[in-house]
Amino acid sequence: MISYKQAIKIIQSAIKPLEISKRDIHSGYGVLAEDLFATDEIPEFSNSAMDGFALSSAETAKASENKPIMFEIIGTIFAGESPPENNVPFSTYEIMTGAIMPKGFDSVIPVEQVTTIDRGGKKFLSITDKVSNGRNVRLAGEDFKTGDMILEKGSTIEPHVMMSAIANGIKSIKIYTPPKVSIVTTGSELDNKDGPSIANTNGPYLEASLRRSGIISHQSLHVKDDREKIREKLQQSIDFGSDMIITTGGVSAGKADFVPSVLAEMGADILFHKVWIRPGKPILMAIFSSGQIVFGLPGNPVSVAVGFRFFVNQAVRIMQGQGSEPRMKAINKTEYKKSKKFCFFAKAHTSVNAQGILETNILGGQESFKLKPFNQTNSWAIIPEDLEVLKKDQEIEIVPLNMGESINP
Repeated sequence: MISYKQAIKIIQSAIKPLEISKRDIHSGYGVLAEDLFATDEIPEFSNSAMDGFALSSAETAKASENKPIMFEIIGTIFAGESPPENNVPFSTYEIMTGAIMPKGFDSVIPVEQVTTIDRGGKKFLSITDKVSNGRNVRLAGEDFKTGDMILEKGSTIEPHVMMSAIANGIKSIKIYTPPKVSIVTTGSELDNKDGPSIANTNGPYLEASLRRSGIISHQSLHVKDDREKIREKLQQSIDFGSDMIITTGGVSAGKADFVPSVLAEMGADILFHKVWIRPGKPILMAIFSSGQIVFGLPGNPVSVAVGFRFFVNQAVRIMQGQGSEPRMKAINKTEYKKSKKFCFFAKAHTSVNAQGILETNILGGQESFKLKPFNQTNSWAIIPEDLEVLKKDQEIEIVPLNMGESINP
C-alpha cells in the first residue's frame, strides 16, 4: 500500500497533456494551450461613456453660477458614425453613449445635469461649473493596450474572458482537447429489479461532476458483478476511444470484486491498488498499452466523491495542461482523532470569521456510506498521514467541495 503523496506522484508521471486543437472562440469552453494577448487598443477610439454633451474642458475653466458660459449646440453624434470635423470654439455636440469623441473635445456632461436655452433660433448649453478633463469619456486603450495579457496558458475559458478575446478580434484559440471519459458502475445490487436494490447514485454523481469540470461523459454504463460482463464493458469503453475510464465498486477484496483481476487479464498495468487514505482506501489506477487511464473507485458513495475529487480531478487537470490545484489554509474549530496511517479527507463546513479568516468545522457522519452530511458540506478538510489528533485552532488545508468552486458559507 502506498501513501496519498506517492499516488499523486504516480498520476503525475503516468499522464501527459492531451493533443492541442483549434476551436472557434465562440465555442466558449476548454483550457488554453497558449497565452492570449491583446492585439489592439480597446477601446480603439475615445468615446462617450453616456448620453450627454461633448465639451472642451479648458473652455469651462471660468464657468460659475454668476457667470455661466454658453456653448452652442451645433449637432448630434450617434454611436457608429464618424464625428464631424468643423469644430468651433465654445460649441458642443449632443453625443450618444459609445459615440466617438470629436477632435478637440475631451469631456462629456450628462443630459440630466445641463440646462439648454433657446436664443435667436439657436440652442445653447449653459455651463455654470468647471468640467474636468476626461469626465465621462472612455479613452482609447484604457481597457487593453496592444500586448496586454488576456489569459495565461492553462487557464479555463470562461464567458467573461470570451468577451475580452472577441473584443480584441480573436476568432480562434488553441485548447487542450477535452478527454473522452467512460463511466462503468458495477454492483448487482444497484437498481436491481430481481431482488434487494440500492439506487445507483455513483453514475449520475460522476456524470454531473464531470460536467462541472467542463467535460461530458461519453458513456455511462452499469454492469452486475459478473467477470465477463465487466470485461465486456471495459472493452466497450476502450473501443469507444475513451481517454479515461472510471469504474465504481468491485475493487476491494471480496469474492465479487472482479475489477482488478479483469484489468490484469486484459493486459492493463496496475500502477497502484490501495492507498493509505480514508475514505476510499481500495482505490486503483491502471493504464492500458493503448493509453487509456483507468481509475477504479470503491463503491461507497463518499469514497467515489473522494476518489473523483482528489485523484480523477488531478488526472484531468494534467490532461488539460494544468498544474496541481492550490489549497487554502483554515483554522480547525473541532478536534478530530484518526489513525496516523491514513490521510483523511473529511466532510467539512468552512466559513469566514469577522477577521476575514477561514474557519473549518469537521462534520459528524464521516462514514463513507452517509450522504446526509453532504447537505451541510461546502469543503473538504485534508488531515495528513502521521497526524493522529487534529487540535482545535490548529491550521489545516482545505479545498472547496467541488473543483473550481469558491467557499460559499
